[in-house]
Amino acid sequence: MTRPFLAIVVALAPALLASADPPGDVVPCPGVHAGVGDGSGAPDLVEASGAVVEFGTSVRFSLRFAHPFVVPDEQGKPFRVDVVLFDPDVPAVDAGLYRGVNRILRYDAVQDPVTSIILVPEAGQSRFIPPTIDGATLVMQVPGRTLTADEDETGTSPGLERLRWSVIVRDEGACDLLGAGRPTELLRLQGETAPPAPLENDGATARRDALPLVPWFAGSFVVLAATAYLVMRRRHPR
Repeated sequence: MTRPFLAIVVALAPALLASADPPGDVVPCPGVHAGVGDGSGAPDLVEASGAVVEFGTSVRFSLRFAHPFVVPDEQGKPFRVDVVLFDPDVPAVDAGLYRGVNRILRYDAVQDPVTSIILVPEAGQSRFIPPTIDGATLVMQVPGRTLTADEDETGTSPGLERLRWSVIVRDEGACDLLGAGRPTELLRLQGETAPPAPLENDGATARRDALPLVPWFAGSFVVLAATAYLVMRRRHPR
């Protein structure tokens, strides 16, 4: 495999690992009364990816839509974006649109949004900073400890790679589901390297590096002086 080909693979890796969703597939929400919504109001999801980041301590979802958002959504009820998750260590729940789910990351397009973290079987909920929206892209990131039990209670090993996920976008009676909306997608592990050690002071480094030279010069001077002394004695014997 040539280096140019490897470079292309590395550059395209995030896109290759993303899950595509067909454009124009917004439909009436399954199981919702036919008289609510006409299947055309929800944002149209076209691509989604999920990754374990920050050295395994956080999870980040990047969702791309067919068109830029208009937020807050002031027409009818605000649209909702749910990243639905399944943690194999927790019982799954089926309720309405949600099948095989036990955690939800929720964004409602209101005036002052937050990211709601819903622990479904435990009936628990917490709030985190809102998603980042850039045109047609929405990014949700939360600490792993808000989703899974920490294996060593330090926040550094929450076992996020076990999670499965999907996306449900809803605007009143209109929905766009990633696949079937069941949490079956894998999280990718984002490679990260440790930060470099801080640089030392240049002056201190120069002095430190110069120190080993001092004994070398001193030893050389002694040898040269002794050699000169012996040569002089041979030329001018008493």
